[in-house]
Amino acid sequence: MKQPRGISEFNMLNHPLALKDFFDMPDPLYDWQIEVMENVSKPRARCAVSTCNESGKTNVIIPLLGLSIMSAFPGAKVFSTAGAEPQIKDQLWQYLEAKLHPYVKAGWTLVPSDMTITAPKVEIDGHTYRSKWTMRVPKDAKTMEGLHGSWNHGQWTPAAIIIDEAKSVAQDIFEAAYRIDPDWFLVISTPGEDSGPFYDAMEEVIKSKHEGAHYGTKNDLWTYRRRISWLECPHLLTPEKLSFRQALIKKHGENSSFIRSFLGGEFWRDSDENYVFTNHDVDLIRKAMKDDILKKHGERRAALEFSSGGDEQSIGILDGNEIVCWEQFREQNTANLARLFIERLQKHKVQPWNCNADSGGVGHAIICNMEDLGYGPINRYMNNQTSIDTKEYADRITEDHYRFKEKLDKYQGIIRLPNDPVLFKQIRQRKKAQDDHNRVKLELKPKHRSRTGESPDRLDTLIMMFSDWEPPPEEKQNNPDENYVSKLEEEARKSAGGDRAFMDLIPQVSLAELDREAKGAILT
Repeated sequence: MKQPRGISEFNMLNHPLALKDFFDMPDPLYDWQIEVMENVSKPRARCAVSTCNESGKTNVIIPLLGLSIMSAFPGAKVFSTAGAEPQIKDQLWQYLEAKLHPYVKAGWTLVPSDMTITAPKVEIDGHTYRSKWTMRVPKDAKTMEGLHGSWNHGQWTPAAIIIDEAKSVAQDIFEAAYRIDPDWFLVISTPGEDSGPFYDAMEEVIKSKHEGAHYGTKNDLWTYRRRISWLECPHLLTPEKLSFRQALIKKHGENSSFIRSFLGGEFWRDSDENYVFTNHDVDLIRKAMKDDILKKHGERRAALEFSSGGDEQSIGILDGNEIVCWEQFREQNTANLARLFIERLQKHKVQPWNCNADSGGVGHAIICNMEDLGYGPINRYMNNQTSIDTKEYADRITEDHYRFKEKLDKYQGIIRLPNDPVLFKQIRQRKKAQDDHNRVKLELKPKHRSRTGESPDRLDTLIMMFSDWEPPPEEKQNNPDENYVSKLEEEARKSAGGDRAFMDLIPQVSLAELDREAKGAILT
């Protein structure tokens, strides 16, 4: 009987580390990347890896594993999923397209509409095999059925399951992968909160003080686990990257969940220091609330915060560096509230386009009411608008909180804040979390309200008011030296044509003068 061909054919000649140059991988790979690839490519491998941001998991580890399996095993099935569809479409797919671009004419097929990649046809003993990689976020675990490895005309066609950003993948997807019992199983992710199936996979590693790889046996659920920090990624230690990360540590605090996760590859928990405003920020706010900062008039800007359900509605108006109007209402009649706000804005001569107003929820209708009354167009502020720095912040309101912190630090002794104990309390209480892409995001208001007993509406007003703020320009002081005028310089300016445009050009002789000079030359 003919010996079946199967997984034993996976040798060093078709090992991922031997194929990495074909798929445009970095050279050399880092020690931890080599270690991960050596372990995840073993038969029956079940590997869990927690990484810092920008470690190379989605553009190195996952493509190299999947494409190597497709190349080494004709007919192989690779299935990859992620916590969110953009992780596949906007990141992994883009990397795979670039790596396979040189080989499209050789038979590699990419279908973006289906998120599938098919390898070239391979003939073995008169039978045709094509490996296929399918990428999608399954609606439920049942859609993952049929992904088992199988025998096909005496040829073993193995299956690989890859879960990217596994922190956001539900338990039933993990269980479906266990039932498939793939030949290779990799879950890899930046970490999230300390719960869920990915945390369960990494819990022993996180709690252990042992650095480096954690190995299991073939009888354990996981054969290999590893946590990767930014200090193991040389490309994150360049002067520019290092400077940026040191600034992040200063901004968020060394023990904040964001830093522990973003840089350290560690899971975060409620007990971490997850306050938006650090002790350094709070000290600056105390100083800004004192009345000994010089007032400087300038552009007038305003912010309006609208709330319903008994929460405060708030207005703040800036004149240069000072808040000249800071009032809160609990007005349930939206028409009355619109008139109240217009009265304050017109009293302080704020142009509508310099007024940021919360356009979410009830705010949309109140802004329309104000504009119908003749005060418009108002600048509609959307909290969930896309941030400028999309890698660090989940939305605009979160980013503007951190921009305000930067302004507090940069313009110490210039920004004047109202001495408002409620505002100060809201500043001290505001917390942050991470979203599915490990970006900073403010704690959701319902959770904040349940934790503190109130909505942080005064703080939101303050943040909106300073979102477009610039300090008043410095008044130019008369300098006696600047009034000195050189007589020689004055004579030179006159001879060059005065202060007219192009004054430094030599004045041209007029045609009449040239005519007189010509006639004089003839006569002589």
